[in-house]
Amino acid sequence: MKQFITIVCLLLTLSVSAQNRRPNGNPNGNPNASGQFSPAEYAQQQREFFTKNAQLTQEEADAFFPIYNELQQKKRELNRETRRIMRQEAGTEPSEEQCLKAIEARAETNIKIAELEKEYLKKFKEVLPATKILKVQNAEEQFNSQILKDIQQSRGHQFQQGQQRPGQPQQQTPGRPQMQRSN
Repeated sequence: MKQFITIVCLLLTLSVSAQNRRPNGNPNGNPNASGQFSPAEYAQQQREFFTKNAQLTQEEADAFFPIYNELQQKKRELNRETRRIMRQEAGTEPSEEQCLKAIEARAETNIKIAELEKEYLKKFKEVLPATKILKVQNAEEQFNSQILKDIQQSRGHQFQQGQQRPGQPQQQTPGRPQMQRSN
């Protein structure tokens, strides 16, 4: 469940904030031609990180990554469908029925993803020993954590000291009442 939430958060925030993650637009500091997030570069960085941290040989990586990428694509499709169900018209409050449908869709997606992961574990075991599968899983968590950390840090740098971040309660300076801003 924790891994699912991490991946969903990663996918949702990655497209919105990846270009702002670093001054030149990608996680390792090397700009691409447009200076924007590149899914191909992301996949390459992920592959390199997993290969290094799981100590995969070139042959193991070549056998593993097509299977891994297939799993990730299926998980993205499931999550995309769940997000579609969870969307509501902008500015409207969802009904109890809509909320129940969204909750059930999310739970069903979690079950389907768990079933997919179990199915693909069998495929992974055909190309990697269990020790390396575990190392890949740990590398995946580390990679996702680092990406999220980079995103959080870049968002923190977008605001000057003393500015309020969206969604944060207003802070008052001791001894000084805070003036309400009018738009």
